[in-house]
Amino acid sequence: MINLKNFAVLATCAAILTACNGDSSSSSNDTTPAPVVTNTPLNIKLKFAAAVNNQDFVCGTTYSSVGTAVANTYKMTDFRFYVHNIKLLKADSSQVSVSLTQDNKWQTSNVALLDFENGCLNGTPETNNQVVGTVPYEANPNYTGVCVTLGLPFNLNHIDSSTAPSPLNITGMLWSWTTGRKFVRIDGVADPDVLKQNYFIHLGSTGCVDTTKTGIAPSSPCTYPNTVEMCFNNFDVNKDILVADVADVLRASNLTYNTPNTAAGCMSGNNDPECIEILPRLGLDFTYADGVNPTVKYPRQNDFLKVRKP
Repeated sequence: MINLKNFAVLATCAAILTACNGDSSSSSNDTTPAPVVTNTPLNIKLKFAAAVNNQDFVCGTTYSSVGTAVANTYKMTDFRFYVHNIKLLKADSSQVSVSLTQDNKWQTSNVALLDFENGCLNGTPETNNQVVGTVPYEANPNYTGVCVTLGLPFNLNHIDSSTAPSPLNITGMLWSWTTGRKFVRIDGVADPDVLKQNYFIHLGSTGCVDTTKTGIAPSSPCTYPNTVEMCFNNFDVNKDILVADVADVLRASNLTYNTPNTAAGCMSGNNDPECIEILPRLGLDFTYADGVNPTVKYPRQNDFLKVRKP
């Protein structure tokens, strides 16, 4: 005989299971996409180029119309520079720091070396024309510009090159332990067929004092660090290029003449007349002090980097 009480209980359980299964089936067929949540950083690739009078730089090439001399040809044999502290600008004027990819070849810490020479006289065959890094994830980032700082920070400029990671151990960019490294190296020969006048631009810190006389890092920050932040608005980081044009830096310089008893060209000396027309065009406030005449300050002009649109 069927127990009606037990039958009713079983029927109720079966109904409940059927309803649950029906809900599960309906849920599994729901095609509404789940919201995407990610913390994956966004990859950034900042592109650079080198030029002379808007012509692509090719190591070993002789360019015309460089400087103010009548014989204004200039054969270039080296072009490298360091940048650090890369930041992207947003429409609301806020800034986002770029974390550089640590390859210990072209980039280490927050420093990168741009290298456009290919070993035509100095350096190595390998070149580098980009800075690679990441920024924190944003669903709709609105980047409108970029800032780069030319040179090296004090805490990295004076470290021991024998133990430093690349690119801080590049021999051609070393200067002296106390002074640090060359932030910019531009080498060339003016009027290479006749006068063969060496004319270099080596930018680095000056007024670096080692009071302990140990021959290593300076005891305090250098008087003239000679680093400068350059910011560019209306810059599309995915398409635009920052171009360094040597001719713009040398536009007011007579490359066939060099003041006697001074370095060939400008090597950042505050008593070197050739630096008066050059360092401001690298974006620096330059103080000229020859120890005889009154000190003169020349304001920055920043003719070094320009934005190239595709």
